[in-house]
Amino acid sequence: MNAVHRQFDAPTDDLFVEFADPCTVTRDGAGPIPMRCIVDDGVAQMGEYGQIIGRVTHVSFVKAEWCPKRGDVVTLADGRSKSVEIIDSDDGLVVECTVNA
Repeated sequence: MNAVHRQFDAPTDDLFVEFADPCTVTRDGAGPIPMRCIVDDGVAQMGEYGQIIGRVTHVSFVKAEWCPKRGDVVTLADGRSKSVEIIDSDDGLVVECTVNA
């Protein structure tokens, strides 16, 4: 990781301490791994012409803790289990993905 990203480690950690919820992640049948994530329910999914075509749930992880991939199963603190479908963004610090409904 380069020096520019290290400047943002502390603020990123602070945000996750404040807003993240506990969860577990399971990959390829391996046992659940305790993790923390930020869950955004009801994120607008935009169509080709800017119209809202649906609502999805996004889950964000600190990349240094977990780098999600398609098919990972995330079990949220409220007991909901969701499967990772799309990796939406990866800025080197935080990975945001769309999970199934």
